[in-house]
Amino acid sequence: MFNPLQFQRRRRASEDDNSSEDERPGLGRPKETTDEQPLTGVDRQYGIGASLLRQMGYVEGKGLGKAEQGIVAPIETKMRPRGLGIGGTDEKSPEEDSSGDEYMSEVAFKSTLPSLYSLIEQFEQVGTHVPVKIKEMCDNGSETVEIRTALAGILGQLKDVQTKIHSAQQELELQKRIEVASRERRLALQRVLDGNHEKIRDDEDREMAAKMLMAKLEPRVRALMDSWDPTDLDSNVSDQLLGYKDEYSLFESEHDNAYQALVSQLWKKKAGEFYATKWSVWQPNLGIALIEDFQELVSEAAVAQIYEEVLLPKFRDEIRLWQMGEPGPETWLTDWLNVMDERMVDQVVADIFQKYADWIVVGWNIEEQQLPAKRIHLSLWLDLYGDEQTRQKMESSVIKRCVQQLRKSKLQNADVMKFVALLRANGVRYDKIDYLIENEAALSWTDKFYSLPDAREQYHYVFNSLVRLYARLFSCYHFPRLQKYLVLALDHLNFEYKTSLQQLQMTVPPEHRFASQREPSISKLVEATENLSFKPQKKTTVTLKQLLDDYCQEHDLFVLPESTLMAGKAMYRVTRNMKSGLLIYLDDDVVWAKTGADFEPVAFDELEHYVH
Repeated sequence: MFNPLQFQRRRRASEDDNSSEDERPGLGRPKETTDEQPLTGVDRQYGIGASLLRQMGYVEGKGLGKAEQGIVAPIETKMRPRGLGIGGTDEKSPEEDSSGDEYMSEVAFKSTLPSLYSLIEQFEQVGTHVPVKIKEMCDNGSETVEIRTALAGILGQLKDVQTKIHSAQQELELQKRIEVASRERRLALQRVLDGNHEKIRDDEDREMAAKMLMAKLEPRVRALMDSWDPTDLDSNVSDQLLGYKDEYSLFESEHDNAYQALVSQLWKKKAGEFYATKWSVWQPNLGIALIEDFQELVSEAAVAQIYEEVLLPKFRDEIRLWQMGEPGPETWLTDWLNVMDERMVDQVVADIFQKYADWIVVGWNIEEQQLPAKRIHLSLWLDLYGDEQTRQKMESSVIKRCVQQLRKSKLQNADVMKFVALLRANGVRYDKIDYLIENEAALSWTDKFYSLPDAREQYHYVFNSLVRLYARLFSCYHFPRLQKYLVLALDHLNFEYKTSLQQLQMTVPPEHRFASQREPSISKLVEATENLSFKPQKKTTVTLKQLLDDYCQEHDLFVLPESTLMAGKAMYRVTRNMKSGLLIYLDDDVVWAKTGADFEPVAFDELEHYVH
């Protein structure tokens, strides 16, 4: 009969067995042997090995093991031939091999099979009732291998079934969650159709709703853009599109705005066709309105593409066709300056100045003396183009135009003086003028001087050309290049007339020696003037200062230096009482005085009027 108390005691005993020592011979504590055994033939043959077997319970002539089921005779050893390793000889017979394998298989199977008590415990852990008869077998120790094997098989099947049940439960739970999510998504999509999409919170639902809303809005947007007339400044198409944008704005992101991409695509196509074929640059307000009305709807990249591919080429074509003196970019371009990209403004303004520079060379009437920059509104663009850039471009064109005109003349002194006056009136430096006179006049004159047959003709020629010209120019600048050829001619005449310089050993230069040095290319000539590294020493400034000092001394005035500069020029104060007075500075041959808010040119005899 099954006794629960006895089963519990067996459970506790089983737990204690794990920590107690096995007192079987050879497993736990060694079997105590008190009497020494006399040596036998086995002891002498196997030595300490036989002694160890005897301590573990072995009795000579009986089988090994607790039930004496093992082998009786010791294992025979066989000598191998010298040099032959393990496996070189068959050390046991096939019969011995198979019997040992069967024994080991049976032992291994029994050792891996759980005990009856362990099987009962596992059944109870998985919630399965175990019959009382099986528990009584466990208490009585009457369990068999067949019962344990059958129970182990049933336990394995039971665990497989429970595993499948658990997997099915998990799959069922997952299906329930999917069903709930699908139901919520359907509700979210319905909110989009109903216009209540602001209540959608889940990211996946919002993505799905955004796509659905975009599919809903796209045909409306396309229809609006098809009906849009760019020439209608009262059109409300952009306002309607902004309304759709507000509806879609809950789903837009910085990196993915499908609504803006759609509007940009449609606007870019229609606006681009309109700008290219129907719009004129003389309609700046309409052109700018097309961009400003849609600036909250289209991307910056779309607007930039319209500027780059359509508007900028149209602006540049209009400047290329512009006739100087007629209404030009000042009429239609200024409104664009605040909305265009700075880089594009620079390109357009550069085209304007290049147009003006080209016009100077071919169309400027030099009788006007100074360039008509104000008349053609060039001053509007000066702040955008830069003073130095403007000066260099305009100066290069002025030099080209003046050289062309001089080369058409008879190269008389009057022509050269007019040439110098034009260059100075338009701000060309004296050192550059000196270089140009050398190339255009002095070289040719010197060649002609040496080609004359006698000294008398040479004298008259050099006096009427170089001497007269130099005398007129020397008052404002010493012109070292022109002076060099004048000195060369005069030295030659001194040598010919045997004056005080007759000791000079001179050789008459060969014909065309000087003219061959002339630069025929006007472009290279202009480039050479830009490469002049020295700055001119203006005799005018020094001479004018001396004249100013003389005048002030005669009229009881003082000229006091100031510590400040004006446009790089030294400032002076003309005063009578050494305290107050008139601020002035000297530039070339002009006295500039601060008579009011600005400086203006004054004559010497006007100084007393302004000095109190």
